[in-house]
Amino acid sequence: MFIEKLNKKLGATLIENGFDTPKELQLKCISKINSGGDVIAIAPTKSGKSTLAVISVINKLQFALEDAPRAVILVASMEKALLMKQEFELFTRDTDLRVTCVFEEGKLEKQSAEVYEGTDVVIGTAKRVYDIYFNHNLNVNKLKLFIIDDAELMIKNAWQSPVDRLGESIPKCQHLVFTTNLTEKIEKLIHKFIMAPSIIEVVS
Repeated sequence: MFIEKLNKKLGATLIENGFDTPKELQLKCISKINSGGDVIAIAPTKSGKSTLAVISVINKLQFALEDAPRAVILVASMEKALLMKQEFELFTRDTDLRVTCVFEEGKLEKQSAEVYEGTDVVIGTAKRVYDIYFNHNLNVNKLKLFIIDDAELMIKNAWQSPVDRLGESIPKCQHLVFTTNLTEKIEKLIHKFIMAPSIIEVVS
Protein backbone atom coordinates (compact mmCIF):
# COMPACT_ATOMS: atom_id res chain seq x y z
CA MET A 1 0.00 0.00 0.00
CA PHE A 2 2.93 2.37 0.59
CA ILE A 3 4.71 1.90 -2.76
CA GLU A 4 1.43 2.23 -4.64
CA LYS A 5 1.00 5.74 -3.25
CA LEU A 6 4.26 6.93 -4.86
CA ASN A 7 5.11 7.77 -8.44
CA LYS A 8 6.13 4.67 -10.39
CA LYS A 9 9.76 5.64 -10.90
CA LEU A 10 10.32 6.30 -7.21
CA GLY A 11 8.46 3.15 -6.22
CA ALA A 12 10.65 1.06 -8.50
CA THR A 13 13.82 2.67 -7.14
CA LEU A 14 12.80 1.98 -3.56
CA ILE A 15 12.12 -1.67 -4.34
CA GLU A 16 15.47 -1.99 -6.12
CA ASN A 17 17.16 -0.72 -2.96
CA GLY A 18 15.37 -3.13 -0.66
CA PHE A 19 12.84 -0.65 0.70
CA ASP A 20 9.82 -2.95 0.62
CA THR A 21 8.72 -2.87 4.28
CA PRO A 22 7.85 0.70 5.33
CA LYS A 23 7.69 1.55 9.00
CA GLU A 24 4.45 2.33 10.81
CA LEU A 25 4.92 6.09 10.72
CA GLN A 26 5.62 6.03 7.00
CA LEU A 27 2.47 4.02 6.34
CA LYS A 28 0.33 6.33 8.43
CA CYS A 29 1.68 9.58 7.01
CA ILE A 30 2.07 9.07 3.27
CA SER A 31 -1.57 9.63 2.29
CA LYS A 32 -1.80 12.80 4.38
CA ILE A 33 1.42 14.11 2.90
CA ASN A 34 0.26 13.28 -0.63
CA SER A 35 -2.95 15.22 0.00
CA GLY A 36 -0.94 18.43 0.36
CA GLY A 37 -1.96 19.31 3.92
CA ASP A 38 0.36 20.24 6.76
CA VAL A 39 1.50 17.27 8.85
CA ILE A 40 3.09 16.93 12.28
CA ALA A 41 4.62 13.46 12.66
CA ILE A 42 5.54 12.33 16.17
CA ALA A 43 7.61 9.20 16.64
CA PRO A 44 10.68 7.87 18.48
CA THR A 45 14.20 7.88 17.09
CA LYS A 46 14.79 5.38 14.25
CA SER A 47 11.13 5.27 13.30
CA GLY A 48 11.79 6.41 9.72
CA LYS A 49 11.04 10.13 10.03
CA SER A 50 13.99 11.38 7.98
CA THR A 51 13.57 8.75 5.28
CA LEU A 52 9.89 9.69 5.04
CA ALA A 53 10.91 13.32 4.52
CA VAL A 54 13.27 12.31 1.69
CA ILE A 55 10.71 10.07 -0.01
CA SER A 56 7.99 12.72 0.29
CA VAL A 57 10.16 15.37 -1.35
CA ILE A 58 11.17 13.12 -4.24
CA ASN A 59 7.58 12.02 -4.75
CA LYS A 60 6.35 15.61 -4.88
CA LEU A 61 9.09 17.17 -7.00
CA GLN A 62 10.08 14.24 -9.27
CA PHE A 63 12.47 16.19 -11.53
CA ALA A 64 14.58 19.35 -11.73
CA LEU A 65 12.74 22.58 -12.56
CA GLU A 66 14.04 26.14 -12.88
CA ASP A 67 16.62 27.51 -10.42
CA ALA A 68 14.67 28.34 -7.26
CA PRO A 69 14.43 25.52 -4.69
CA ARG A 70 11.07 23.84 -4.22
CA ALA A 71 11.87 22.16 -0.91
CA VAL A 72 13.75 23.30 2.19
CA ILE A 73 14.57 20.80 4.93
CA LEU A 74 15.87 22.10 8.26
CA VAL A 75 18.09 19.66 10.15
CA ALA A 76 20.07 19.84 13.39
CA SER A 77 23.63 19.29 12.17
CA MET A 78 26.05 18.96 9.26
CA GLU A 79 26.14 15.20 9.86
CA LYS A 80 22.37 14.92 9.51
CA ALA A 81 22.36 17.03 6.35
CA LEU A 82 25.00 14.85 4.70
CA LEU A 83 23.28 11.62 5.72
CA MET A 84 20.01 12.87 4.28
CA LYS A 85 21.73 13.89 1.05
CA GLN A 86 23.09 10.35 0.75
CA GLU A 87 19.54 9.03 0.92
CA PHE A 88 18.46 11.49 -1.75
CA GLU A 89 21.30 10.35 -3.99
CA LEU A 90 20.31 6.70 -3.47
CA PHE A 91 16.65 7.25 -4.30
CA THR A 92 17.10 9.77 -7.15
CA ARG A 93 19.49 7.81 -9.35
CA ASP A 94 17.01 7.90 -12.23
CA THR A 95 16.07 11.57 -11.86
CA ASP A 96 17.84 14.89 -12.29
CA LEU A 97 16.79 16.38 -8.93
CA ARG A 98 19.50 18.63 -7.48
CA VAL A 99 20.20 18.63 -3.74
CA THR A 100 22.36 21.17 -1.90
CA CYS A 101 23.56 20.98 1.72
CA VAL A 102 24.37 24.06 3.80
CA PHE A 103 25.75 24.26 7.35
CA GLU A 104 27.95 26.37 9.59
CA GLU A 105 31.03 24.23 9.02
CA GLY A 106 31.19 25.33 5.38
CA LYS A 107 31.96 28.73 3.84
CA LEU A 108 28.87 30.91 3.66
CA GLU A 109 29.86 32.51 0.34
CA LYS A 110 30.41 29.17 -1.38
CA GLN A 111 27.19 27.65 -0.09
CA SER A 112 25.22 30.79 -0.97
CA ALA A 113 26.56 30.62 -4.52
CA GLU A 114 25.58 26.96 -4.85
CA VAL A 115 22.00 27.73 -3.78
CA TYR A 116 21.77 30.83 -5.96
CA GLU A 117 23.03 29.01 -9.05
CA GLY A 118 20.12 26.60 -8.90
CA THR A 119 18.89 23.66 -6.86
CA ASP A 120 15.65 21.81 -6.20
CA VAL A 121 16.20 20.86 -2.55
CA VAL A 122 18.09 22.69 0.19
CA ILE A 123 19.01 20.68 3.29
CA GLY A 124 20.60 22.66 6.07
CA THR A 125 20.84 23.88 9.61
CA ALA A 126 18.30 26.57 10.44
CA LYS A 127 20.87 29.26 11.13
CA ARG A 128 22.79 28.72 7.89
CA VAL A 129 19.63 28.50 5.77
CA TYR A 130 18.44 31.76 7.30
CA ASP A 131 21.81 33.43 6.70
CA ILE A 132 21.62 32.51 3.01
CA TYR A 133 18.03 33.75 2.82
CA PHE A 134 18.97 37.00 4.59
CA ASN A 135 21.74 37.54 2.02
CA HIS A 136 19.13 37.27 -0.77
CA ASN A 137 20.56 34.06 -2.20
CA LEU A 138 17.63 31.81 -1.27
CA ASN A 139 14.52 32.42 -3.37
CA VAL A 140 11.54 31.00 -1.45
CA ASN A 141 8.84 32.03 -3.93
CA LYS A 142 8.70 28.58 -5.57
CA LEU A 143 8.71 26.48 -2.40
CA LYS A 144 6.29 23.59 -2.28
CA LEU A 145 7.62 21.99 0.92
CA PHE A 146 9.06 23.45 4.11
CA ILE A 147 10.20 20.63 6.39
CA ILE A 148 11.54 20.65 9.94
CA ASP A 149 13.30 17.43 10.85
CA ASP A 150 13.98 16.66 14.52
CA ALA A 151 12.06 19.73 15.67
CA GLU A 152 13.00 19.08 19.29
CA LEU A 153 16.65 19.71 18.38
CA MET A 154 15.76 23.12 16.93
CA ILE A 155 14.72 24.04 20.48
CA LYS A 156 17.79 22.41 22.03
CA ASN A 157 20.08 24.34 19.66
CA ALA A 158 18.23 27.61 20.42
CA TRP A 159 17.33 28.08 16.76
CA GLN A 160 13.79 29.33 17.39
CA SER A 161 14.52 32.73 15.88
CA PRO A 162 15.79 31.61 12.43
CA VAL A 163 13.08 28.93 12.19
CA ASP A 164 10.40 31.47 13.08
CA ARG A 165 11.72 34.06 10.59
CA LEU A 166 12.01 31.53 7.79
CA GLY A 167 8.56 30.13 8.45
CA GLU A 168 6.94 33.54 8.37
CA SER A 169 8.86 34.63 5.26
CA ILE A 170 7.81 31.70 3.09
CA PRO A 171 4.69 32.02 0.93
CA LYS A 172 1.94 29.45 1.26
CA CYS A 173 3.30 25.91 0.91
CA GLN A 174 3.05 22.52 2.57
CA HIS A 175 4.70 22.15 5.98
CA LEU A 176 5.96 18.89 7.46
CA VAL A 177 7.26 18.74 11.03
CA PHE A 178 8.98 15.64 12.41
CA THR A 179 9.63 15.32 16.13
CA THR A 180 10.01 12.80 18.94
CA ASN A 181 7.62 14.78 21.16
CA LEU A 182 5.18 17.60 20.51
CA THR A 183 6.06 19.95 23.34
CA GLU A 184 4.66 23.35 24.19
CA LYS A 185 7.87 24.96 22.92
CA ILE A 186 7.57 23.22 19.56
CA GLU A 187 3.91 24.21 19.27
CA LYS A 188 4.89 27.80 19.97
CA LEU A 189 7.67 27.59 17.37
CA ILE A 190 5.46 26.43 14.51
CA HIS A 191 2.02 27.87 15.27
CA LYS A 192 2.55 31.02 13.16
CA PHE A 193 3.02 29.17 9.89
CA ILE A 194 1.53 25.68 10.16
CA MET A 195 -2.18 25.59 9.43
CA ALA A 196 -4.68 22.99 10.71
CA PRO A 197 -2.14 20.16 10.58
CA SER A 198 -2.84 16.47 10.68
CA ILE A 199 -1.11 15.15 13.80
CA ILE A 200 0.09 11.57 13.42
CA GLU A 201 1.81 9.74 16.26
CA VAL A 202 3.33 6.30 16.71
CA VAL A 203 4.87 5.07 19.93
CA SER A 204 7.33 2.47 18.64
